[in-house]
Amino acid sequence: MNTQEVIALAREHLRGLVGHRFDILEVVKPVSPAVAVNLAKIISKLSPLLGNLIDFNSCEYLNDQESQSAGLSRT
Repeated sequence: MNTQEVIALAREHLRGLVGHRFDILEVVKPVSPAVAVNLAKIISKLSPLLGNLIDFNSCEYLNDQESQSAGLSRT
């Protein structure tokens, strides 16, 4: 398989995750206005963390796909 074929296959596998919920992090309702203000100050710092965790989970999912692993091993 060439690179474009592997990417197309991965894209099809990832489409199967539409609506999938990654159990990565849960942000619950703040218990007070002061806690809400503090959470608002740090919430932007969670974005890179969540993005990386989604990347790791996506890679793990793709590595678990038999056809994806087979395609990658031939390149």
